[in-house]
Amino acid sequence: MANMKKLIAALALPCALAAMVAPANAAFPEKPLKIVVPYSTGGSSDSIARIVADPLSKELGQAVVVENRPGAGSMIGTSYVAEQDADGYTLLLADVPFTIVPALYSDRIKYDAKKDFVPVSLVGQSAMYLFVNNEFPAANVQELVEQARKKPGAVTIGSGGNGSFTHLLAELLMQASDTKFVHVPYKGAAASLNDLAGGQIDASFASMPSAAAIYAAGKVRPIGASTPERHRDTPDVPTFKESGYDSLSIQSWWGLTVPAGTPEDVRARLSEAVVKVMQDPKLHERLSRLGVDVPSDTTPEAMSRFLQEDFKRWEELVSSTGIELN
Repeated sequence: MANMKKLIAALALPCALAAMVAPANAAFPEKPLKIVVPYSTGGSSDSIARIVADPLSKELGQAVVVENRPGAGSMIGTSYVAEQDADGYTLLLADVPFTIVPALYSDRIKYDAKKDFVPVSLVGQSAMYLFVNNEFPAANVQELVEQARKKPGAVTIGSGGNGSFTHLLAELLMQASDTKFVHVPYKGAAASLNDLAGGQIDASFASMPSAAAIYAAGKVRPIGASTPERHRDTPDVPTFKESGYDSLSIQSWWGLTVPAGTPEDVRARLSEAVVKVMQDPKLHERLSRLGVDVPSDTTPEAMSRFLQEDFKRWEELVSSTGIELN
């Protein structure tokens, strides 16, 4: 009988512990959550976070607050999230620099983007376009490349700065076409586009929302789109794939991540909630006004594959081109 009591007690202990532990995660979330945006208010990332936060709050039954922590090209906010408790209450809205920064600043960052975070969900993608000044004699990407080949050192391509997404896209174009353009870095995409409109430079990569005003004014023309297929808003603009440059089929993107070590059931609850929220047509419409499309697959598995490809792409590009940052 004594042995039987010991056996029952031994079997009961794990069950009792499970009963004590299970409600903690089963009740998640029990307090407000925050989405950290590693940029200032008013930008595209900030807008996207706020569009997603409201319906996500309703789905989770807790307030979801957007907190801006700008600085150092997204590194300050990203580093902050990496240092938070892995409990699911602090999320990072990551975007393209999340995968570019490690390739460029591996000796300067205090976190490991590959190991310190796990994906929750993709939330948006946005086409990137190659624009030329409206007076520039090129109707498509191939004609721009031919102009650069005919006039070495004469055709200029601007960017939002050394190491920016638009700079790396320009480097990819040069690599894919085996052509050399004159790269002109600016302090931000707006400055690059202003000079493009004024004719000080010949070409520049940009998102459609960023170039909307000068495009509507007829000062620039898009000659290539980074979407896999022609975008519904610009059906007359061929894709880079159509032009023979499949390596430039790269869109701007945004996704939610949490610190590595976050319990699996908590991650699952977050992913389930975000995926459900992203199915709302009204949310699609609000994001569409920003030039952002909701990916067909927003699951953490899809985001994981996406991140792996992006990390590899930028590491190889930086290594092969020897990009130097001033």
